[in-house]
Amino acid sequence: MVLPETDTGVYVVSGLFALAVFVAAIAFVVSRTAIELTMGTVLTLSAGFVGFIAVYFIAMVVYREIDDREQVR
Repeated sequence: MVLPETDTGVYVVSGLFALAVFVAAIAFVVSRTAIELTMGTVLTLSAGFVGFIAVYFIAMVVYREIDDREQVR
């Protein structure tokens, strides 16, 4: 098993884990209940979560760029 060696690596793995749990939960709910993927509630929840994950990864890129531009003393 390869563990991430940087803070950014840990954040990426955390974000991917959250995404995997969300997808698994939606798959479980759709397979075990009468809820369909095209229902407004599932679409709204999915859109909100995708927006959250997008902002999460964009923030990582921004903070990484800030760290790269700062001079180490």
